[in-house]
Amino acid sequence: MVALFAIGVMSIGWMALVGAFIAGEKMLPWQRLANRSVAVALAAIALGVAVSPAAMSGPGM
Repeated sequence: MVALFAIGVMSIGWMALVGAFIAGEKMLPWQRLANRSVAVALAAIALGVAVSPAAMSGPGM
């Protein structure tokens, strides 16, 4: 929850995306698949931010 707060201070859109990942991970019946899928998706987002931060910022950033 602290991470969502910190992300929300920076960007509401990213907070909503990460919150949706967390909700899906907790609510889907396939825990192992959901955990791995969310981990891969978050790693891909992190890699995208590290490689090209300007492409990941929202409008007006």
